[in-house]
Amino acid sequence: MRSHWKWPCRLLVVVMLGGGAAAGAAPGLPADGVYRLENQCGHRVLEVQGGAAQAEAALQLGRWRSQPHQRWRLERLPDGDWRLTAQHSELVLDGAGAAFRQGAWTELASQRVLLQPLGDGWVRLVSRHSGLALGAATDADGAEAQSQALSADCSQAWRLVSVEAAGTPADLRIVRGQGQVAPVNTRLPVAPMVRVVDNNGVAVVGVSVRFRVVDGGGTITGAFATTNGEGNARLGSWTLGPVAGRQRLSVSTPGLAEAVIQATALSDGARLEAPEANDHQMAPAGAALPRPAVALVRDANGRPVSGVAVTFTPSDGGSIGQGTVLSGADGRAHAGTWRLGPGQGPQTLDVRATGYASTQLEATALPAGAPTLVRDVYMRNVFEVWDMAFAPGGVMLYTERGRGLWARLPGGAQRRLFAPADLVSATNSGMLGLALDPEFGLNRRVYVFMASSAGGGRDNRVVRLRVKPDWSGVDSRKDIVTGIPFQNKVGLVGQHSGGALAFVGKELLISTGDLRDGPVPQNPRSLGGKVLRVDREGRASAAGQAPAGADARIWVQGLRNGQGLAVQPGTRRPYLIEHGSGNNDEVTPLRAGNGGWDPRPRPLGSPDALCPSGQALSYCGYAGTPMTDTGLYPGALRPAWRSGLPARGTGGGGFVTGAAWKAWAGALVIGQMSGRRLLVLQLADGGNAVSAVTPLLEGLNVRLRNVEQGPDGALYVSTSSDNNQSNVRTQVWRLAPVGGQ
Repeated sequence: MRSHWKWPCRLLVVVMLGGGAAAGAAPGLPADGVYRLENQCGHRVLEVQGGAAQAEAALQLGRWRSQPHQRWRLERLPDGDWRLTAQHSELVLDGAGAAFRQGAWTELASQRVLLQPLGDGWVRLVSRHSGLALGAATDADGAEAQSQALSADCSQAWRLVSVEAAGTPADLRIVRGQGQVAPVNTRLPVAPMVRVVDNNGVAVVGVSVRFRVVDGGGTITGAFATTNGEGNARLGSWTLGPVAGRQRLSVSTPGLAEAVIQATALSDGARLEAPEANDHQMAPAGAALPRPAVALVRDANGRPVSGVAVTFTPSDGGSIGQGTVLSGADGRAHAGTWRLGPGQGPQTLDVRATGYASTQLEATALPAGAPTLVRDVYMRNVFEVWDMAFAPGGVMLYTERGRGLWARLPGGAQRRLFAPADLVSATNSGMLGLALDPEFGLNRRVYVFMASSAGGGRDNRVVRLRVKPDWSGVDSRKDIVTGIPFQNKVGLVGQHSGGALAFVGKELLISTGDLRDGPVPQNPRSLGGKVLRVDREGRASAAGQAPAGADARIWVQGLRNGQGLAVQPGTRRPYLIEHGSGNNDEVTPLRAGNGGWDPRPRPLGSPDALCPSGQALSYCGYAGTPMTDTGLYPGALRPAWRSGLPARGTGGGGFVTGAAWKAWAGALVIGQMSGRRLLVLQLADGGNAVSAVTPLLEGLNVRLRNVEQGPDGALYVSTSSDNNQSNVRTQVWRLAPVGGQ
């Protein structure tokens, strides 16, 4: 049974806005914008039935799915009434009958709405024509939106929650159909489907998508599709070709990176496999890979098969030690040394055997002077590792966003050190950045950036801990910086917290995010959208370089969402690795000043201000704001590197040192999530520019978040789940330079 909402036990003054009302919204009323209308009974939202776009279509309640037919544009009319327009159809809310519907705007009284504030952010919507309220018979999905006499029932209480319209397509995601296995010449049971979303993850409707067979000789139907109301485009069908082994389907749409859907065609279930340790090696073009080319021969039950003739065929001008070799008792076929061809980029080694599904070994040919690299899985079954740091004795400390601070001991044992009851985990927030005290060997102090509910509210803060000598936990805690803002708005909770930490000498740098709140980055009294510079007690840096009138701890303001801080060895110059908006990720050498990020509408302070895209939004972070606005801020810090369009979800990174890294010694390596790769940035011009960019690990199609060089000289790379899910298993990889030829 539906519960009933009751007004507070005090005098309620209802403001009825009619003709001749004073300009400006009454207290408690929202501003013009795009909203979802959430009902207090069951928290369903108002939507157009079936997503229909024709006039007279009925309105109902449904679960929020961020669909266009659930989004309403609120506009205040000159006489003080309001108009609500369905975003997908451009038809307005009409209360002429017993049930509310949508209709073409004719300026009738039935299409004009009065908003009556009910307190605590709730309002009642009343038809100017009938004086009846918008309500629902029940709080279930599909409940009809009715005209009801005014009452205190919860069905008439609505909350308008601001949402952003779907923007420019930014990512093409595989929704289903990846990795299927079926006999050759067989139609796959699941038709592949992809989704097009903007930088906010909102589905984009009406985008043309093309499917195309690129390997295996199969056939498809419905090769051209258009994204539907959920942003999805579905292939008609995919019938595998006659060749056993890997078969591939390309999915593309103009302006976005291609997606590749793979399937495996089997003869009788027997197959060849590429061992993980021998796959995805990297070496300069023309060089030999350090690990031999190996394939595993398996029968339909996964058991090794000996005596099978396996053929290895290199592509791209490479060579192989033995073109054909018999599998041994363990099912392994060793082809010897694989030498890469002369061209840079991905190269493959086709592996085939009669009666077995084929496979490929993949490698990357790097530029001359680059090191030879091998990849191993260092840790499995971890959960969204956000940051890593190495302590003396080979112990790796790491944070899991939703599960706290951990230590991996040299033997492989993992121990949770710190997961307090006040830890808050949401979207981009939780246990994030990690830094060891410069004198850790003496004081065993560790610093973490975390979201906290201590004190009743929620904020981001930096906490100093002392780790026990036996790595069983921590024995002290001091919250040295509190009050870093946390985003609490419905639909945005925990977004854009930043959260990187790094020491420069004995001073701690702290990057904070803009919360997706327009005024925050340039507000000198807010700690959001900044880099703070403090001592080990959380006090402002003795250098005193804060902007005029600002909190003394602020060193750089005007930043978006810095998720990485890396300090250049030797110079001790810090670099901010900034997760960008739709147009740019950036890496910026830091000094005291302004980063030039200002996502407020322009001109600043004008009642007619608009975003650069022309939209009327309070946060222009996805609506054309440049990452570094040198027009508004001529003295803004200049980035050494920009991703260009589109941004690729850059997370953290670190510098690599040591002779084993050859020409890359001193380079900055950064991780990308939507880009699903590492980038090696070789610096020039005194560290103010990048002379070369080399991608790594693209073929694995895995989101890569952060990078840390270990005491052994290898890079440790944390992987990330889609949408940063803290309950999805991820990994940490070890990427090591070895003696190449």
